[in-house]
Amino acid sequence: MKKKVLALSLALGMFALVLSAGTMAYFSDKTEVKTNTFTFGDVEIELQEIFDADKAVLMPGVDINKDVFVKNTGTSDIYTRVHIAIPAAADDGDPSFDASHNFLHFNFTNDSIADGQWSWLPEYTTGTGYRGNGTGNWNFYTTTINGIDYNVYVVTYRSKVAKNQTTTTQALDKVYLDRSVTAEKDATGKVVYKDNKGNIYDKKSLDILVVAEATQAEGFTDAYAALNATFGNPGNYNAF
Repeated sequence: MKKKVLALSLALGMFALVLSAGTMAYFSDKTEVKTNTFTFGDVEIELQEIFDADKAVLMPGVDINKDVFVKNTGTSDIYTRVHIAIPAAADDGDPSFDASHNFLHFNFTNDSIADGQWSWLPEYTTGTGYRGNGTGNWNFYTTTINGIDYNVYVVTYRSKVAKNQTTTTQALDKVYLDRSVTAEKDATGKVVYKDNKGNIYDKKSLDILVVAEATQAEGFTDAYAALNATFGNPGNYNAF
């Protein structure tokens, strides 16, 4: 009798198992497949000048307009800086940077060196981007281009420049000859230009060379960190 009860119980258990298997439901869901598309950032700039070459005739004490801006024509936010090369024969340069000794002068506006605008200093700072003349006050190096020695001044824009935007202010504003410059003929009859500081310039023209460079802003704390990491510290390489 005990065996029959056990068999009956076993049979009932199997029936319940089969019945359960036939009516069981499952909670389910289909996971949606998402495609993440990444585009490459693009860094591209355009150096813009407001400069009338037809009026670029140097006369003592007469300003020649030479506004220099940088436009972001790429797709990513950028940091940018400009290298301005002036013939060493016309510029005091390192180490004294005494502008009163210059044959050729250049200047910039007060707005251009305000906080967040351009800085002529060799390191990142807030506030004004110009300390005046003196050693350590300029981001500066020397180089030779086509046999001519140049003093190169590097001016850095401290704010990010967004896509399709241009630097709010200009890196450079005007250039002019020192008021003391005179034109004289040497013993061979060649015209040379002299000032009262002892500078002599013996060419009929004078070239100012300008190069702009830019790098991504993303991932960097400031313009100096970004540009130095990308290109190196000015003076350790030749931007020209």
